[in-house]
Amino acid sequence: MPSLAAKLHIKNIQKVLSAALSEASILPEKINYIAYTEEPGLIICLQIGKIVAETLSLYLNKPLITCNHLEGHIYASLINKETEWKFPALALIISGGHTQIYQLNNRLDFTLLGETLDDAIGECLDKSAILLGYNYPGGPIIEKLASAGKNTYQLPLPKNDESLDFSFSGLKSEVGRIVKKESKKLDINNLACSLQFTLAKLLTKKLKNAWLKSQAKTIIIGGGVIANQFLRNYLTKNIQKWDRKIKVFIPEIKYSTDNAAMIGILAYYKKTYFKILMND
Repeated sequence: MPSLAAKLHIKNIQKVLSAALSEASILPEKINYIAYTEEPGLIICLQIGKIVAETLSLYLNKPLITCNHLEGHIYASLINKETEWKFPALALIISGGHTQIYQLNNRLDFTLLGETLDDAIGECLDKSAILLGYNYPGGPIIEKLASAGKNTYQLPLPKNDESLDFSFSGLKSEVGRIVKKESKKLDINNLACSLQFTLAKLLTKKLKNAWLKSQAKTIIIGGGVIANQFLRNYLTKNIQKWDRKIKVFIPEIKYSTDNAAMIGILAYYKKTYFKILMND
């Protein structure tokens, strides 16, 4: 509902800005840079952020740094971390709107290797939760149900090939078919557990395919879906089986879903990296 989202942005952005400055205990004049999300996202909402950022930039006479939302999810893995990425690196983004694998050859060199051909993984979780009789957001609901269930349903593994692309629409449809077929015999907890396990297996397979081709030294996983504790543990455990030297970077749960801190740290590294390039 883009129009409603835009109205809520307009209504709350001043409150959020004031609260952020208050919590950070900083005067606007002490800010060095203004960073904002340029893309991707709902255009009407992005425009509001852009207008506010440009207004602040002009009023405070501070430079602007434009940021990519997906790159922000990747850089969220560096918040509160003492170690750095080693290149080449792989980044898996799993969120409500995106499921993608990128290769990073340096700080700002993102090459898309594969992505979903239909639904994103987050959308699959949301719609599956609705099919089970719950509501949005579906990720936390599926995780909670799965914790009380067992992996008993044989769900298909979509796009089960050597490519780096994903597909989730068929999996969502199969959940709907099982719900309709079993009706009162349905074990919701077991179905949620089976769905979660199947998603974990699929993500691991695709990520391993990418790693075998790139031999990446670092693997980064970001996006709202990685707030799921089962997926965090499953992916980390399996990645370390490939090569214990691989460094795995996953944001803290509070920085996994959309947040301003990830845009802030992305802007910091963009500024720092560009300075290094200029000096070179």
